[in-house]
Amino acid sequence: MVKEDFDSIAGGATAVGASAEELGQDLRALETTVTAGNPWGADEAGSVFGMAYTAVLGHAMEVLGSHVELLGGGAEKLGVWGLRSELTELENTLTTATVDPSSVDV
Repeated sequence: MVKEDFDSIAGGATAVGASAEELGQDLRALETTVTAGNPWGADEAGSVFGMAYTAVLGHAMEVLGSHVELLGGGAEKLGVWGLRSELTELENTLTTATVDPSSVDV
């Protein structure tokens, strides 16, 4: 029989959630840094580069943002799974503790 360590599952969910929050904060800081200013200039070449840079940056930020959402959702689901598993095990323990062995047909 496999015994789940519910404290470990809860700790894992908390750690994943904290990682998602930290990644989200770092992503916001990165976005602030990379969107500040226009170092490539306003001439034709600078404008063309700026358009390409903005498009690539936008896509990259979307992808990283989706990873933050995935981590946050994963943390939440892991926490719910751990709690449900713990409650199921508790319910099963209580059920088996209250069964009268003499009333069970084998």
